[in-house]
Amino acid sequence: MDDDPGMRRAMDRILAPLYDVTMADGAVQALDRLAEDPFEVALVDIRLGDGDGYALCGEIRRRSPETDVILITGSMSQPDEKLYRSLEGDAFYFLFKPFERRVLRALVERCLRLQRERRAKEEYAAALAEDLERAKHFQHSLQPSAPLEAAGWRIEGLFLPCDAVGGDFWMALLERDGSAVVALADIVGHGVSAAMYAGMLRSTLDAARRSDPMPDKVQKALVQGIDFFEASRFASLFYGHLGVDGEVGYFSAGHPPGLWVKAKGGIEELASTGLLLMNVFRTQSRTVETRTFVPGDRLFLYSDGASEAMSPAQEELGVEGLTEALKETRRSSLADALETIRARILAHAAGRPIEDDVTLVLVERL
Repeated sequence: MDDDPGMRRAMDRILAPLYDVTMADGAVQALDRLAEDPFEVALVDIRLGDGDGYALCGEIRRRSPETDVILITGSMSQPDEKLYRSLEGDAFYFLFKPFERRVLRALVERCLRLQRERRAKEEYAAALAEDLERAKHFQHSLQPSAPLEAAGWRIEGLFLPCDAVGGDFWMALLERDGSAVVALADIVGHGVSAAMYAGMLRSTLDAARRSDPMPDKVQKALVQGIDFFEASRFASLFYGHLGVDGEVGYFSAGHPPGLWVKAKGGIEELASTGLLLMNVFRTQSRTVETRTFVPGDRLFLYSDGASEAMSPAQEELGVEGLTEALKETRRSSLADALETIRARILAHAAGRPIEDDVTLVLVERL
């Protein structure tokens, strides 16, 4: 884009052997050409017969953000001011006449190479975003889609990942014999890798409970089935079998203590019954505990992202904070209680990002 025919011909001779070149003698013709074809690079003289090169640069960038502009001038007056206005107008580069053939070719090639690299990064980022969205849908598919009410129990939960995906999952299922099971697992870490391990662990757990839902059988099968864990990977898990008679058999593999909220008052912690799920701990002894629930009793399960939520003063919410929230929601519905606890966690963080996935599950004996 230059109103000097000789300059247009000179640039055409330099660039045409390597690129497709279109010439324009002014701003109006340049914008018409731009409307016909989105050019990759525009070489624009600052002084045009029907306009100003700086203004044309801005209009090109507005209409075609992918087009880079190289501004050119034959005037050597106020070079710093010209350079400043070029940078301010988002030009790719500023070139003084006369210039060597190799300089112009190298500049245009560098511009196009950077464009190719930018497009490759954008395509890669788009592919990652698609993968992340698929992982997000997969992660949510691991969680129950609705509360479970069966066998004299009601189970509800919610999942709050700190990233688009996380390493927590919970399950609530009705068994063939009329009993129910509930589980909450937490894979170390978060993000896509943790979500992948969560999916594999859930499949292993589901296969184990399908074979026999009793906690001792599930625990044995599960410990033998985690050979897919890398040496540095581990998980905590609470698994409970909910009998129609109110008996709860459970094991807790290094999981934060479940909180038994008793209808007659008081809250009892259900401590861990064994070590974390980890390959190096597969041979360690583990136990199963039982409790008998009466109507109105509740069991609260959570991942450590809830108890370890940090305040701006670097103070954890802790089990104590969750216990206080449970006391306040004793008379609330399960859904309202979960929402109140979630709000308490976020209020404690006071705007700080949650640093770990948060999963909350409430079980009530009807």
